[in-house]
Amino acid sequence: MSTPRRRSSHPAIIGAVIAAVATVVAAAIPVALELVRDTGGGGAAPQVQGSPSVVPSQVVGPQATAGPGSSAAPTSSAPSNAAPVEAEVRSLVEMPEVDDWEGWQQEPRTVAGRRHETVLTASPCWLNDHYTATFVVSRQYRLLEAAVGIADDSPGALPLRFTVLVDRKKVFTTTVGLGKTRPVKVDISAATQVSLQVSTTSVDQCHGDSIGTWIAPRLHR
Repeated sequence: MSTPRRRSSHPAIIGAVIAAVATVVAAAIPVALELVRDTGGGGAAPQVQGSPSVVPSQVVGPQATAGPGSSAAPTSSAPSNAAPVEAEVRSLVEMPEVDDWEGWQQEPRTVAGRRHETVLTASPCWLNDHYTATFVVSRQYRLLEAAVGIADDSPGALPLRFTVLVDRKKVFTTTVGLGKTRPVKVDISAATQVSLQVSTTSVDQCHGDSIGTWIAPRLHR
């Protein structure tokens, strides 16, 4: 009697092994395809869940704009070398002078019981004598404003004549005695030069007898 040939494995075991291998291969194919698409296809890597995205600061000119919640102060775009604004009112004595101020002084004085800090004074002598101070205004102002009178400490009480000249032409004149002041308002919008003048009114007047004052002469734009 012949002995039957021995088989190396059971058919059921071989089938189970083949089925397991097929399952592993089937699961690996999608993973491989996904890796090829993410790394070899040229696309950007996916963003990791839970990781905050970083937004770059927006740049304006040479400096970056601070992000939300920043305490940095905004950068001003105004030029630092802007020209200063001209004053609307300016003292006449600040303007360039034409004459040498012979016979004139600038000093505080009391006139009609009131002390003034910016005062031009002059004391002419003899009849029809006068002192004139001329300033360059270059048609930059529209109005000259001041007050005139005789200083309270003048030894004499004779009145003096006060005159405004625009480019050497008389445009205003008044006569004032001791203890009084009179306002002066003159249109100088067309003036290149403005002159203030103090003149005698009597042959009995001489230097130091009656001290004429131009009080706070100022220019308005």
